[in-house]
Amino acid sequence: MRRLSQLLLVLALALAAPALASAQCTFTTVGTTMYLDADCTTSSTILVPDGYTLDGNGFTITAVDPSGDHFKGAVIKNAGWTAHVTNLTITTSNLANACDAGGDRLRGILFESASGTITHTTVFNLNQGASGCQEGNAIEVRNAPFDGTHPNTQTVEILHNKLSSWQKTGIVANGDVSVRIAFNAVGASATQENLAANSIQLGFGALGTVEHNDIAGNSWLGWSPTSDFAATAVLVFDGGPGIVIQRNNIMEGNADVGIYFQANNGTVDNNRVFETGPDAGYDIGIGDYGTGNSVTNNKVRAYVMPYDGVVGGRNKTIPSPKD
Repeated sequence: MRRLSQLLLVLALALAAPALASAQCTFTTVGTTMYLDADCTTSSTILVPDGYTLDGNGFTITAVDPSGDHFKGAVIKNAGWTAHVTNLTITTSNLANACDAGGDRLRGILFESASGTITHTTVFNLNQGASGCQEGNAIEVRNAPFDGTHPNTQTVEILHNKLSSWQKTGIVANGDVSVRIAFNAVGASATQENLAANSIQLGFGALGTVEHNDIAGNSWLGWSPTSDFAATAVLVFDGGPGIVIQRNNIMEGNADVGIYFQANNGTVDNNRVFETGPDAGYDIGIGDYGTGNSVTNNKVRAYVMPYDGVVGGRNKTIPSPKD
């Protein structure tokens, strides 16, 4: 009888071991808040119901490839018009290097056609290894249309997050969205040799404010004299009017362009843009490529071209230690 009990115990432990090694994500829901129960893995997107908050409870979700396929899409995504994500860590483990398009592109947190908040999250190692795939955004906010019109603007606050070793972009906001991106620590891309990465991007009509962030620059190591591509710390590309980029510290790494500002009637004020790596390819501190912009009180150090398209504004060029 004792030997039978021992055998049953061994069988029970053997059956339980795989579940413990790769626990699937479960949540305890209280009201409209879903609390993550423990560290877990997922091979598919976890959806946040409309109006709900996903509270990670300090735990970590690790994205892994499903059996016989590769991970597709976002690790966390909204399922309705409003969502909130907080107190969560997201990472990946040995994802296959497979390029996807559209909704299958790799993201950490994706808000699509939704308003809400993303706060106190950590996203790290969100990449597919040494990949040139144009995906792997740690946090992405998007809403159609992407032509600069604003028929149904979604508003999102992205605050107090820590992002590192992502693939294409740390934080990206595209289309008919208005964002406040503040008090985040955005590290550099893990795959700069294979693509032109951007730490923060507002594009295709996006509106908003980027302030009080610590941001690393990126340099595309595959740059050549015949290429028009450049990596940045802050990229504003076809942004909407009135964007504000202020009081950010861009003081880690090397950016081809520290702040690339292609929008109108905006403000670039009181930013520190310091290069710490060797010159490679483009080497511009702050570039103003719009009209009616106020570029004032910024400090740039160690760039070959501290300012491009900037006139006046009491901006300073700080001597580099190597000078």
